[in-house]
Amino acid sequence: MLTEMAADFERKDAIRFRKKINAISRGAIVLLCSHLEAYIRELGEKALDSLSENSTPRTNLSSRVYYHISIDLLENFCAMNNPEKAANKIFEFIEKDISFWSKSGPFPRPVEAKRFNRGFSTPKFNKIKGYFNRFGYTSYKHDLERCLKADFNPTVTMVDHLVDTRNQIAHGDFSISLTPLDINIMIQKILVFCQKTEEVFAIWWRFSVCGET
Repeated sequence: MLTEMAADFERKDAIRFRKKINAISRGAIVLLCSHLEAYIRELGEKALDSLSENSTPRTNLSSRVYYHISIDLLENFCAMNNPEKAANKIFEFIEKDISFWSKSGPFPRPVEAKRFNRGFSTPKFNKIKGYFNRFGYTSYKHDLERCLKADFNPTVTMVDHLVDTRNQIAHGDFSISLTPLDINIMIQKILVFCQKTEEVFAIWWRFSVCGET
């Protein structure tokens, strides 16, 4: 929608409407970056939801999953110097999360995606790779590279360029100049990135977590 609007202004008079075109294009960058982050989160959330929906046994789950399920209770625990506060944190963990911490059978209730996703933002490629590491998916980069082949580096570079550009815009850098063509090229690369990421993650999840053969 935004790129079509910018392209309409460009066709009418690119020089006269250059400020409008640039402003719309900048808005499209911010929106595209938000969509990318939301898409990656949604992939993770669907995977987490499927664990309880399908009563998936926890046998094949990476221990990293458990840590990130309870990360808000565990991340600062070891640094606590106050014994009473530390003990209260342990009680909170036991009351809230202890039923998750088992390798037997399925999860007793759905995993809270909001807690699991804590800290994931600014979706540059290494951040996305780190997000999938939370599931124990450590071969993501290798799998995506094998899937994209010669397009791997240009696609990953575009993901990082998108986030860098969005950050510059968010910090008020008005030197960023973009055209509808720039945005369309970026959209196409990001779409391919999302499609292939979903593809490799789904394959890994089915075989490594669900135990399909």
